[in-house]
Amino acid sequence: MVTVKKEGILLKKTNLEFESEGVLNPAVIIVGNKIQLFYRAVSKGNYSSIGHCILKNPLLVEIRNEKPVIFPQFDYELHGTEDPRIVEIDNLFYLTYTAYDGINALSALATSADLIHWQKKE
Repeated sequence: MVTVKKEGILLKKTNLEFESEGVLNPAVIIVGNKIQLFYRAVSKGNYSSIGHCILKNPLLVEIRNEKPVIFPQFDYELHGTEDPRIVEIDNLFYLTYTAYDGINALSALATSADLIHWQKKE
């Protein structure tokens, strides 16, 4: 049998506009010795974007971005970019997420070589 140790909440909502209503559903990847966490950030009106932070260890946030790294830009994601998942293949990071237009939920993809600059694939 597996025993689960509950450590509490790692990330909480903040007063920043893009994550003032909540943070949830993170994706995690370890790059070098840094734990990179990408999470759904919810603003007023239930609009979502994707936030990013770097963990010093599994329980301590070292750096937390004050702006989302992925946010709605196109009609098909007008109401949200949600639920990220990330993988690295051949030195390129692929972040999949759900794009929500207010009616339809679609799969979407963004890529990055450095986890800072992202290019959405339409």
